[in-house]
Amino acid sequence: MKTILSLFGAMVLLAGALVWAEVSPGSRIVPVADKTVTGATTAIVSENQNRLALSCTNTSATVNVRWGSASAAATTGQRIAAGAAVEIRNTAAIYMISEGASVTVSCTEELR
Repeated sequence: MKTILSLFGAMVLLAGALVWAEVSPGSRIVPVADKTVTGATTAIVSENQNRLALSCTNTSATVNVRWGSASAAATTGQRIAAGAAVEIRNTAAIYMISEGASVTVSCTEELR
């Protein structure tokens, strides 16, 4: 694979096809205090129009969590499997709920 970088993005040559990907890195990385996620919907971060991404890891070895809006429930929202991580590209407030016992979630925000 051959990669060509410019000031405005990255072009990647894959098997003879030219692919353009805009590169817009954040200017700040902000660690979020670990949150205990229970069977009740838990606010992880508030709305932030400067957020590019929120990266979160479910630190439990056995219990899944779900993420979404304040209406997330143990059977709705995107699942983050035990021990897995997810990158959420959204500026809205993010909530999580455990599918079982309380778990700790660790997150980091990437901001403009």
